[in-house]
Amino acid sequence: MEFLLAFVVTGLAASGGWIAWYGVRGWSRYRDRRHELALTRARSEAQVRQAELAAHVRELELANETYEDFKRRHPER
Repeated sequence: MEFLLAFVVTGLAASGGWIAWYGVRGWSRYRDRRHELALTRARSEAQVRQAELAAHVRELELANETYEDFKRRHPER
């Protein structure tokens, strides 16, 4: 029984560095992925906001064109 315990302890000591390396690597991948998702979400929200602003600008330009056309057609007002 002592032999098995010594064998397990020796195996853990020998592979402990690899276990720790895989743990750190997994954690850093998880953290990087979470960061990438946050960036993608922010980029998506910015694109939606940019599209909304572009639509609003186009709406204002159309209103201005309509007003200018009205002024051109009815100079007496």
